Amino acid sequence: MHDLSAAQQIYQTTIRDLPIIEQLKLVQLVLDALINKPDINTLHESLFWDAEDYADLTRSSLTYAAQSMFEA
Repeated sequence: MHDLSAAQQIYQTTIRDLPIIEQLKLVQLVLDALINKPDINTLHESLFWDAEDYADLTRSSLTYAAQSMFEA
């Protein structure tokens, strides 16, 4: 078996069992932190998200969360 990355370990041991709304809050925190990183200009242009991309992600995430809440 191969070693898991730090992100995979954190997900499996901590994040996976959080309620969906908490997972979405975490996604928002991570994305906000990435957007505000001072070294963001070193990223390739294709990696940039514009306001529309961010809005699409938020809308999709909230729709998924709402649907998941009613399925439980």
